[in-house]
Amino acid sequence: MLHTDGPTPDSRRRYAAAAEQYHRHRPSYPPALLDWILASTGRKPPARVADVGCGTGIATRLFAARGFDSIGIDPSAEMLAFARREGRALYLRAEAAATGLVAGSIDLVTAAQSFHWFDTASTMAEFRRILRPDGWCAAFWNLRAATPFTDDYDRLLCTHTSQYDVMLRQDAAPAALRAAPGLVGRNEAEFANAQWLDLAGLLGRAYSSSCVALGVVDADAFRRALTEVFERHQQQGRVEFRYRTVAFCWQLGPA
Repeated sequence: MLHTDGPTPDSRRRYAAAAEQYHRHRPSYPPALLDWILASTGRKPPARVADVGCGTGIATRLFAARGFDSIGIDPSAEMLAFARREGRALYLRAEAAATGLVAGSIDLVTAAQSFHWFDTASTMAEFRRILRPDGWCAAFWNLRAATPFTDDYDRLLCTHTSQYDVMLRQDAAPAALRAAPGLVGRNEAEFANAQWLDLAGLLGRAYSSSCVALGVVDADAFRRALTEVFERHQQQGRVEFRYRTVAFCWQLGPA
């Protein structure tokens, strides 16, 4: 189920230790995803987009590059430092349930790889407050696709991190969003996405996950195990990290 009891005590700070790796090694999103969101919502530049839980601004910049007035919102100063270094959008330190944005000022609210961290009820109330009457919401995730490599990678995480439940929370979020009340005109789509990573890139990608950065105690054993997985699946010095980009668009009914 979606998280409904408020953010966990450390959720606002989880990515402080992983900010640099997140910036360097997290995947972007396929152009077809943005095409679908814009077609589904009817939003056109220079409409205002609030990217909530923006992290280092990966999705914020994608909308800015298409001519939208993009605002990134995140509670992590460390993550926002990388976002601001890249520029191309306005970035504000705030939370999903208290963005500080003017009421009725946003055309589209997005949540890229982040909605599973939000308190659903208070976040939906805040989205309803900041959206224009015809505004839309979109949430999307890069979820690991099932391949021999990603299956081995998943087993490695399950064995070496004490915080594997974070992955379960993320994987369960789309199903919970399908069942969430008060969503009007909901649309859903899925897109293929992938990264090709050398060993250093794979290690960086692993440590961009908070469950690795915070949950792996024996870093040497983890690196050895990850290297074994890499060697088992590498092709010409790289592995393909394949994703399913799962996306939802919806409007909010009356409160």
